[in-house]
Amino acid sequence: MPSPRYFYCTLAIAVVIFIACLLMAGPMRPGLPVVTDLPVRLAYIQSHLAVWQLGWLFWMAAALSLLLFCCLLASAIPQSPVRQFGLLLVALGIAPDLAAETLYAFVFPAMISASSSVELLHFIDQLAMHLTGFLGNGLYNIGGLILTLLLLLHKPGLKLWIFPGILAWVAGLGLSMAIALQQMALAEALTAFSMALSTAWFVLIAYKLWIKADV
Repeated sequence: MPSPRYFYCTLAIAVVIFIACLLMAGPMRPGLPVVTDLPVRLAYIQSHLAVWQLGWLFWMAAALSLLLFCCLLASAIPQSPVRQFGLLLVALGIAPDLAAETLYAFVFPAMISASSSVELLHFIDQLAMHLTGFLGNGLYNIGGLILTLLLLLHKPGLKLWIFPGILAWVAGLGLSMAIALQQMALAEALTAFSMALSTAWFVLIAYKLWIKADV
């Protein structure tokens, strides 16, 4: 049935994620692992600390927003153990993701200011990257894919609207694999593709489920 508040909530979620993506693609990028020269990254983070931390705060909000969207999406799917498992995976992804973003936003800059060794900074950098890019992102995308496949099973008439969501989750899993393999250029491309597609899909499927609501 129509539920406009779910649609408008999804719009707000999409805005938060969109802002986080803009910050990552713009002022945060020179401090990210896609730039291979660690000393250059460290100097950039020190000199742009406010925007660096603001960006990670938006990504923390984006992580919680993704969980909220998956809860909204689950409301359109009949209760089942598989649905609960999908939601659980998304929720579990929050812990490593927020831990990594906290490391990047606050621990990393503090260690830079304390003149920690390059080896230790490299370790923290790699730990945070794998926590968020591999583990957290992987759990999000597996859980989201499960929920989206359940939605397809429950509402096959929406398949043309649902397939882009499946593609977005699969691309997100590709991102996790790229991080694991240290293919940073591929990871950056998959991040851009998966985030743009998934954010647009959130709004489109929310419109179909809670505004149009005719299937």
